[in-house]
Amino acid sequence: MSTPNGTVYEMKIIADGLSKLGVGGGYEIVIANNPDIVENTAAEELQKFLGKGGVVIRIVPESKSTGKKRFLLGRDSNLNAIKHFGDQGDLDIRNVSAEDDGFHLKRIGDDVVIAGANPRGVLYGVYAFEDFVMNEVKSGDLDVRTIPSFRKRMSAPGHYFNSVNFPTEGLPDEKVAYLSRIGANQVILFDLGVVGTVYCKLQTYVKSDVFPFQPPPIPDLQIKLKSAGALCKKYGIDVYFWFEEPVIPSLAGGVEKYPPEALGTVKRPWGGDKDGLDRTLCVSSPIVQEHYKCMLKKFVREYPDVTGIVFYNLDGSSWLCTPALCPRCKSVCKESPPDRHNPWESQAAFVTLMAQAAREERPDFDLRFWGSVHYNENIEKSLRAAQGYGSLMSFWNGSDRDIMIPENGEADRSFDVSLAAAKERKVPLYGLIEFSNLLDAIPNGLPFPFSVCSAITRYQKRGVKNIMEFAGPLPGLNQINALVAQRFIWDPEQSPGKLLADLSVQQFGVRGGGLMYQAWEEMKKAFDVWNDDMKFHPLQGSIFFASISPGFGGNGLSETVLPDIVSGYNSTIQLYSRVEPYRAADFENLKESAFLDKMMVMNAHLSAAAKVAKQAVGSAGDKEFIGICYYGAAKARPTQKEYAELNYASIAIADALCRQRCDVIRAYHLRIAIEKCCRESDEKSALEKQYLDLVREDIGVQELFCELLAGFAEMRPCFTRTSLTEPEIAKLLSETRKKLEKLKAFLATPTTQPKNSL
Repeated sequence: MSTPNGTVYEMKIIADGLSKLGVGGGYEIVIANNPDIVENTAAEELQKFLGKGGVVIRIVPESKSTGKKRFLLGRDSNLNAIKHFGDQGDLDIRNVSAEDDGFHLKRIGDDVVIAGANPRGVLYGVYAFEDFVMNEVKSGDLDVRTIPSFRKRMSAPGHYFNSVNFPTEGLPDEKVAYLSRIGANQVILFDLGVVGTVYCKLQTYVKSDVFPFQPPPIPDLQIKLKSAGALCKKYGIDVYFWFEEPVIPSLAGGVEKYPPEALGTVKRPWGGDKDGLDRTLCVSSPIVQEHYKCMLKKFVREYPDVTGIVFYNLDGSSWLCTPALCPRCKSVCKESPPDRHNPWESQAAFVTLMAQAAREERPDFDLRFWGSVHYNENIEKSLRAAQGYGSLMSFWNGSDRDIMIPENGEADRSFDVSLAAAKERKVPLYGLIEFSNLLDAIPNGLPFPFSVCSAITRYQKRGVKNIMEFAGPLPGLNQINALVAQRFIWDPEQSPGKLLADLSVQQFGVRGGGLMYQAWEEMKKAFDVWNDDMKFHPLQGSIFFASISPGFGGNGLSETVLPDIVSGYNSTIQLYSRVEPYRAADFENLKESAFLDKMMVMNAHLSAAAKVAKQAVGSAGDKEFIGICYYGAAKARPTQKEYAELNYASIAIADALCRQRCDVIRAYHLRIAIEKCCRESDEKSALEKQYLDLVREDIGVQELFCELLAGFAEMRPCFTRTSLTEPEIAKLLSETRKKLEKLKAFLATPTTQPKNSL
């Protein structure tokens, strides 16, 4: 099999860089006599990298080193040569905390020294050496000292509502390596798959002794989780798993199998029976408490390489009892609203129970509590009452998820309360932000690097030292946002403009890079539309009805602009207000003309971004390769043109879908205006004509989207050039054509015409 051209390019760049550094035969990689597992990984990564450049050398412990030219990999505490250089003042790493992933990479005589403050720092030093060889040898002496500004950096391998996710593939080595390469030292694994499944429940991984009739654990997923933990350990990555409990009994053996004393009732904000009622496991029940204590202890024992869990329990298939409907919970909940689905007292008691059970088994096990979501007025009480959690997490906006932090807006009070609680408890607070893969808000691969930098800066200025994203980048896309986040999380003091200008040239060439940089500037203007105190906007998770994303497998397409849009849009707003009644006024703002005005301004900038990004495709080299490619997985490095196509495609999709959303909201306002008019008025006839013109206009918008998708369907490989797989494109085309049929059928109906129209 021939070597892919991108691989040949990479091998030549490495060989040239090593030659300029004077690194060749006669070197050896020296590690400690008692290396940490991550230091072994660092040595193996370095050996593999050097081999690509034609330099084949061995790895030896320090006691067996005989070479005069050495790569020294280790810490001041376990490698004598590094301690010696530290004593002489040649290295500056000794006083860096072992909790930080700092390193000092330096050429000292013939030696190349990679000294870490901890084992992970050694690995990051190896990565820095690789980057230097690939891109910076011309810049001068090899002397790089770095301490990340954010201490913990959690990401995910694109496992959130994707067709390829943890249940389908586990966590492959190449994805773990990629996450390590972009600086993630924690990973969160999701088993969500489809809302309403049991993938994110403890019963999937451990067997209940209290309720033995629950479905047994899934052996394949048990193996995958254990394998993921062991693999991440090699790279110094802490593994967390997302769990939602208590489970709805209908999904765990059937309601009829549970004893009455285990069950309670919830008045759900959505779902349930015709009255919104559902049965749930009552967390105030002693038998349920015993069940969960045993289950979590088992989980901690059986998965020793899992650092902790991320805990969330008010959505999908996990609900607490409504106090007024459960005598046990009513006796516990003295202050919680009796008619609500989110009683803070019973949740705090449940979190405390789970945290204590885990720590009885392993004192350092971390239960990370998402305490700010679904709470606002009682957030202080909830966080104060809950005990034993090892860390907290919160979005700036205090709600679901977001990909930006408004530059002018203040943090939600629930974020401020979470930050204060974390300081009081002396536990980490994780600032949540989605950089790349928020599928219910934006298309895969959408580049918005200026907003990435801005969000990181806002958290840094608030003193947040840990950052977390639920839905990490899709490794196969080598996403711009992930590259920017990696660099800016480590050094948020640098100039975003210079960072992005340099990156654009590295990835797209001089001409293509200049144009793509302009596209990113337009993306900044598009996102800046929401830089005020508007609490909800299209760039947030779960705001499905306003998003600019094709959604989960194409399920997020906008509704048609037909007259029933009024009832549909209003009922959606009502549902969101039931879930979070304290934000009802903010949700109502999504009906206002000011929201539509902002959407249309954003759309204008998205259109401008798509136009200039398409020009970048024409200017990027079709024979030159991108400079930074951290995810290879045996695939060729993309050309600058292919990479430009990928970045253009996601912007073009966002532009097309935003235009469709604008049409929907315009139709909503027109239909409301029509309904308010007198039956026979001239004003009503004029509005009806405007509405029909809008329907015709929207048909054109839908047809243009079909043309765009049809063009993407011809590109191979689809995913790495368009951010969509072939089945996803086919589904989007199918759903859009169905919408076109409905719109054309509506226009063909005589009763749709205004009475005085010709």
